[in-house]
Order: sequence, then C-alpha cells, then structure tokens
Amino acid sequence: MKLFVIGNPIKHSKSPVIHNYWLKKHKLHVVYEKKLIKKEELSSVIELVKNKKIIGFNVTLPFKESIIKHLDKLHPSAKESMAVNTVYLDKKNKITGANTDGIGFMEYLMKDLEIKIKNKSFYIIGAGGAALGIISTLVKFNPSKIEIINRTKKKALTLAKKFSNTNVAFSIGDWENLIPDKDKDIIINTTSFGMVAGEKIKLDKKNLTKNTLIFDIIYKPKQTEFLKDFSREGFKTYNGIGMLIRQAATAFNFWFEKNKISNQDVKAIQKILK
Repeated sequence: MKLFVIGNPIKHSKSPVIHNYWLKKHKLHVVYEKKLIKKEELSSVIELVKNKKIIGFNVTLPFKESIIKHLDKLHPSAKESMAVNTVYLDKKNKITGANTDGIGFMEYLMKDLEIKIKNKSFYIIGAGGAALGIISTLVKFNPSKIEIINRTKKKALTLAKKFSNTNVAFSIGDWENLIPDKDKDIIINTTSFGMVAGEKIKLDKKNLTKNTLIFDIIYKPKQTEFLKDFSREGFKTYNGIGMLIRQAATAFNFWFEKNKISNQDVKAIQKILK
C-alpha cells in the first residue's frame, strides 16, 4: 500500500523521509511517496483513497483549500481553519480532511522548545492555508495579540474576522511598511517566500529586542534569507523542520491509530533531519 504527499512544487518535501522512517520502525508494509499534481488532478487522487488503492495523503501548497470541495467531511481541525493537509478514510469510510499544521506548530513550540503561549504577542506573515491552520490552534492557548501581515490586505482582514469571537486582540499590518511593534514575542513567516534563492521579506527590526523569537515554516533551504537576516543580528531563529515533524506525527496517527507515534519516534527523526 501507499501514502502520498501531493503539491506543486513537491520536489523539496521531506515528508517521505519522516514517514518512511516511522513506517519501517513500526513494521508497516506501506511506502510514502511524493506526487506532483495539477489542480484538475485532485479528484483522481481522491478516487485512489475511495477505492482503497492508497491509505491517504498529505496536502501541501497550493492545494490546502482547493482540496476541500472533493472531500466527504472535515475533521474539526479543518473546519476551524478551512484548510486541509491530511486526508484519510474514517471508520465509516468517509473521505475526511484534517489540518495538523496548527497542532504541529503548537507542539513544536510547547513540547520541543518549552515556550508558553499564554499572553504572548504574535506577528504572522501570510494569510493562506498555513496561517489559517496555525492561528486556529494558536487562539486556543490564549495569546494576547496576533498581528497579520499579507500582501493582499483584504485576505488578512478576512482571516482575522474568522476569529472575532475569541478573546485575542487581532490587528492588520501594512505589507509596504513591515515594522513589528516592540511587544512582539514571536514572529512567524507562513508564506512560501524564501523557497527560491534571492526572495526576501525585509522587516524593520528597530523596535525589536533580541528576546523576539523568529520562525519560518519553510524548511528547504534550512536557512531562508528571512532567517539569515535575523540570525546575523543575533536573534534566535527556527526553520520549519520542527513543525513538519510534529504535524507529520499527528497525520500518521490519523492513518494508523494502532501505531501511534511516540515522543521517542519524534526525537529519533529530529536527530536524522538536523
């Protein structure tokens, strides 16, 4: 049997390394592969799950939102974010979409880095599927503020409105004037900027202290220009590998409930991908 990760581009994906390691460790006769597809091919991948030709698949850019209309139902994690990165057959054979991005990022922060989220102020760059997934989980841990910055301001506003019923103070920043306030504890780039050499997001650091933590959910290259820029000036920076591993563990548990990924499994793959 097989599992896929689908996307476009997909060559950069480290998901096969993670999942094939765990599949082998748990003695499961399944292979996890990359699959480059076009938007019009989404329905054919769904058919493979429906006909039990494959167990399920992960979804990466740019299909996290467009996959939804092809599914039978959404797990609460996907309903909250309206973005899907994991597809599986539930116990009633319904093709179900879940989102493990948010919980993956939170578990990385809280379990691996031992960061407390409560009353922290966040500056989030991007308003796409990854930002949706992260924010929908983040708000449950009571941060004080979340500022969203997106090239298209309307999309950032739409994203913030989804969480108007929470106690978190949301604001929208200016893409042309990227100056985070001095109270920002954590800055996260959720966009694909930086995957191509030479691409840059230039933030003005004049208000920031070295206590501000800098995250980029991109993991290839390991050091994007965004992270290099901050690292040169003494900020602590983190790429997307930690989040990728934690979200992969949650996805694996949707597919194989009897072979749950342990903290030991996570630590083992962290050493391999360092």
